[in-house]
Amino acid sequence: MRNNEIQKTRETRRVVSKLLLAGMMCYSFVMAHAQTFQINVNDAQFTRQFVERLIAEYGKINPQFSATVVKTREQADATVSISEQTASVNSIGRFAIVPIANSENEILRNKKLAKGLDNKLKHQIFVERDITDDIDDDFEEKKKLPGTVYSLTGRQSITTAIVAKELSVTPNRVKGKKIVGSEESLISAVKSHSDAIAFNVASLVYDADTHKPVVGLTVLPTDLDGNGKVDEAERSAIASLDNLTAYLEKIPHTSLPTGSININTDNSELLKFAAWASTEGQNFIAQYGFLKADKPLTAQK
Repeated sequence: MRNNEIQKTRETRRVVSKLLLAGMMCYSFVMAHAQTFQINVNDAQFTRQFVERLIAEYGKINPQFSATVVKTREQADATVSISEQTASVNSIGRFAIVPIANSENEILRNKKLAKGLDNKLKHQIFVERDITDDIDDDFEEKKKLPGTVYSLTGRQSITTAIVAKELSVTPNRVKGKKIVGSEESLISAVKSHSDAIAFNVASLVYDADTHKPVVGLTVLPTDLDGNGKVDEAERSAIASLDNLTAYLEKIPHTSLPTGSININTDNSELLKFAAWASTEGQNFIAQYGFLKADKPLTAQK
């Protein structure tokens, strides 16, 4: 009897060992043959760190998922893009665009600007006058303010189009020495020219570590909630990236130009990742200076 029990125990251990070994081999096989998806961020380079964080966090709950961020469109399984539409079905977040100037710019000492940018002053600074503009504007309103506007042009000038939309003009009426390149290129141009003024993505305007404006850049005080004036709460909001995102998330509408961050893919696994990014992934968005997506995705079954 005793020998039979010992024999059964040994058999059970052998079976369990075989099952464990088979499971480990199966897991190793799956992991060895798991595809590493490529996600291209070439058209939205300022989203790279955010997308990499999403990949890392999603991988913690889905160990079989593997993806890497690339800057080439060739053979990419998904593309991160930006658009004017903020309630996009494939949106994983939004970004705000703020008015900035070189910190040495003479315009910062202008009394009118010190009161803050309302819609009328934004047009005076950033929009080319049209022959249909009111010819009865008084001299003070027509007087040119100091500073040179810089803006993006070319295929990657989505932010310029978003600014134009918020100002209710066509993109070709946005003033500016035209910069061909990315939003990062525009930041460099503003820092390099003491008379520069521009609109740019908030997450680039503020330092990634301190969340204060990048050295050499000043965020212009502006009407954030669209009520036509700039109050102390709005001045406090632009002092740091954390303040700004918190303020924008709590108001129903902002007069700042905003755009959508989208993931475009037909891959079922990446669609599941994108759906997670638009829901649970929103917990990580604020620390990168972005705003929550307007519309969550539905995962492909």
